[in-house]
Amino acid sequence: MSNECFEYDRDVNPYPVSGKKYNGEKAIISLTSWKGRIKSVHKTLYSLIKQCPGFHVVLVLSEEEFPQKEESLPEPLMLFVENDLIELLWVHKNYKSYKKVLFTMDKYRDVPVVSADDGCRYIKNFAQHLYDAWLLHQTDIICNMYWYNKVAPGCGGGSGVLYPPNCFGNLGRRCIVTCCKELLKNPNDDRFMANLSKVCKIIIRKTENICPVFIDIDTKHGMGVDGKYIIGSNWKFFDIINEVLNNYVNTKQ
Repeated sequence: MSNECFEYDRDVNPYPVSGKKYNGEKAIISLTSWKGRIKSVHKTLYSLIKQCPGFHVVLVLSEEEFPQKEESLPEPLMLFVENDLIELLWVHKNYKSYKKVLFTMDKYRDVPVVSADDGCRYIKNFAQHLYDAWLLHQTDIICNMYWYNKVAPGCGGGSGVLYPPNCFGNLGRRCIVTCCKELLKNPNDDRFMANLSKVCKIIIRKTENICPVFIDIDTKHGMGVDGKYIIGSNWKFFDIINEVLNNYVNTKQ
């Protein structure tokens, strides 16, 4: 499926940002966080900057969750922003884990985007490993951890997934914006991205010879711990994606 039918339709106001400006880096590492982890996310950011030089790091946060924006963020995090080490990208609504990469992909439509997780301390340059593999297969999604699924194979986002530039067009963004309530009832962003990749007919390719890339630094505030990470929601995500596709087609007739 071509992504050309999903023309650019950014919000009236561009995403508010602060901190580092993108400076032509080869790829972007994107992650999100929330109130339960905002006090420790600076540890993740430090490890990303240390282990993955040459990549632009974007942290996506929700104005709905942090209404005072930068004023409500902890000082260790703001040191990274104020010293232009990371970019802070704001979206209004709290899309939870679904905002990890899709808004960054929407802003930077000509650059590969690599996912990271806010509960990890990264110990290897996993982003370079993914990028090197992607250079050989530039239409494919590249991952370090591959999950077989007979409906829609997927990836482990925390171990790093590289998405080719604008590979979903506006489809992914449309899904989370227009079907937010349904998606938040099914909080499994890895499974959603797997189904999105399947519908868009994008190959998911696992890298070779990859060792563990992170150490958990927060085991108390993850979706897997509190039972919110739902396994096997393929049918729901497939319905949501196709509903958005059908609505788009109908509005163009």
